Amino acid sequence: MASSKSKKLLYSVQNGLAIIKLFTKEKPIWGITEISRELNLPKSSVSRLTSDLADEGFLKKSGRQYHLGLSLLRLAGLLTTHLEITREAAEPLNSLVNKIQETAHVSIMEDDKIVYLLKHDCKHPVRLHSYIGKDNPAVCTSSGLIILAYQSIEQITEVIGKGLPQRGPNSFINKDDLLRELKYIKENGYAICIDVLHIDAVSIAAPIRDYTGNVMAAVTVAGPRQRITESKIIEITSEIIKTAEVISDKLGYLGTGI
Repeated sequence: MASSKSKKLLYSVQNGLAIIKLFTKEKPIWGITEISRELNLPKSSVSRLTSDLADEGFLKKSGRQYHLGLSLLRLAGLLTTHLEITREAAEPLNSLVNKIQETAHVSIMEDDKIVYLLKHDCKHPVRLHSYIGKDNPAVCTSSGLIILAYQSIEQITEVIGKGLPQRGPNSFINKDDLLRELKYIKENGYAICIDVLHIDAVSIAAPIRDYTGNVMAAVTVAGPRQRITESKIIEITSEIIKTAEVISDKLGYLGTGI
């Protein structure tokens, strides 16, 4: 049973979202009294919620009224970017799966997690605990490592500071080992994880760049060790890199290679 504190928090979140949804192109500015009347909420509650939303940048106060803040624009920009990635990556990812007959993903990094935006299963998929919207620790996945390798040392340090979880027997639990691996990955342009997230699982990733050249996503192929053998890794890695380059080109990257 939910505690009274949890219920109160849920109630506040619901009311906060209701306030944000009031703002439209036809009526972009609202006052506390108007919001209170429209949502049938006490003015004291509306005043507190609008103040909290303004502190987080979701609303902007102008005099005694409010309009939408820049935090929503940032979220809209992220959503647009994610939609663009999935749109441009769908055909190349499907072609990759047809070539190598293994499951492929497109992933992004949020905080210290990898989130799967797109997944194409092969004809004989295995249970990999991955699906669209699923997240995994970035430091335990080839996609997380390839994206992290191209970030600033400040961002890398921040992710490491959140912990190095041990999932598979080869998970990186030592900071220096991880930093050496990230350096190697950046120098070579791909990441290979064997028994890092799951035992007897192999994943290989290559970076996707946007039009500015920033690495903002990854193409990953994952499968069991009995299928992705050492003799196949070089060929599969080459195809993953080519696919990542195709997607990067579609996103406007004009580089000669990654």
